[in-house]
Amino acid sequence: MDMLRIRVIMEYECHRGNKAAAVARNINDVLANTTNDHTTRYWFARFRSGNFDVSNKPRGRPKMLVDKDELKAIVEANDSQTTAELAAAFEVRTKTILVHSHLTGKVKKLDNWVPQELN
Repeated sequence: MDMLRIRVIMEYECHRGNKAAAVARNINDVLANTTNDHTTRYWFARFRSGNFDVSNKPRGRPKMLVDKDELKAIVEANDSQTTAELAAAFEVRTKTILVHSHLTGKVKKLDNWVPQELN
């Protein structure tokens, strides 16, 4: 059962005046560990405040810290740069450069950036 339907059940039980802990136990007895007390109390607090919207809010994607095309162009222009130098240039952590370098298809091998798949 999806979480939207479980929230509708929680809303119904809240309107009936039942306690959040009892509702969480009842839901878990029938639907095998699909919620917990904390989550049920959170939704009960929302319902009591007058917010009866049970849908998820869109979160979106996090902002990309490094432009892949720009990183690829810099690496192709000078393939002897270290990840630390690239991280300093983009003002990000070294780990971020390593993650994005895999997205561009380049990896660091023997102090040079080479294509991930060698021919």
